[in-house]
Amino acid sequence: MEEEEVVTQTINVGEIILDTINSLCNSLFSSIDESILPELDNLIFLNSDATKTTYMERIFGDSFETGLLTIANSLIVAFVLYYAIKRFTAFYSGTSVENPYQFLVKAVILAILTMFSLTICTSILNFTYEVTEFILDLGQKIFGTNISFSSLITKLSATSSKDFNLFSFDGVLKGMLSISSFTLIITFAFRYILTKVLILLSPFAILCLMNKSTYGIFKGWLKSFASLLLIQVIIALILLLPFAILKENPDSVFNKFLLIGSVYALLKSNQFVKEFINGTRNIY
Repeated sequence: MEEEEVVTQTINVGEIILDTINSLCNSLFSSIDESILPELDNLIFLNSDATKTTYMERIFGDSFETGLLTIANSLIVAFVLYYAIKRFTAFYSGTSVENPYQFLVKAVILAILTMFSLTICTSILNFTYEVTEFILDLGQKIFGTNISFSSLITKLSATSSKDFNLFSFDGVLKGMLSISSFTLIITFAFRYILTKVLILLSPFAILCLMNKSTYGIFKGWLKSFASLLLIQVIIALILLLPFAILKENPDSVFNKFLLIGSVYALLKSNQFVKEFINGTRNIY
């Protein structure tokens, strides 16, 4: 009777664990990139569509008898009554009050601007979007590719190695970019909501110009609204950098660090715009 040979097979547990981790992380990062980065284009590059939704128009109203404009109408009456009381008491207190004709003209103009405040905000959004589109179209002519976050992930996926390894430099780079994109969509989702809130507050901000003691409210609103829209232009400029890096030499270690730096700059764009606007205000 012949003896049976027993074949022993060595199982490398460490390699199996490493392959499993790489497979899970690669699936997670790819899912984040494919689902999140295309949505960033809609969140960041705002146009008139942001104000043309049904609920925005219903909340805002189309006359002083509907929506938020009803409250704005009440605020106009309140400012007029406040001026009348202040004008009446000025005879006894000796305080200076602006001319009734000037106040009346200002009230009429501000009332008209309040009525069309949604249209004004929409026009400002369109102007900002056109500036952004000009920058992105210029980048498209220079680099020969569509400049967007969805196009960026396609470029990054094409340049990344097929065998994903989380514990390699390329793996760490892809992980950082994916996590950063997740942080970006949270940041700019907040900016998207805040922009719409400021648009809804625009009638009240404009009416604050009716009284000198409330000028500061309008200035604060205008500063916040301008900074949110300026971020869009700054991001369009920053977004050109990754495409320039990928166009030149994406395999260079130095350029990979620059790629990480450009994503970090996108994360810090909000803070940069705030500091820029504060610095401009301090100059004047």
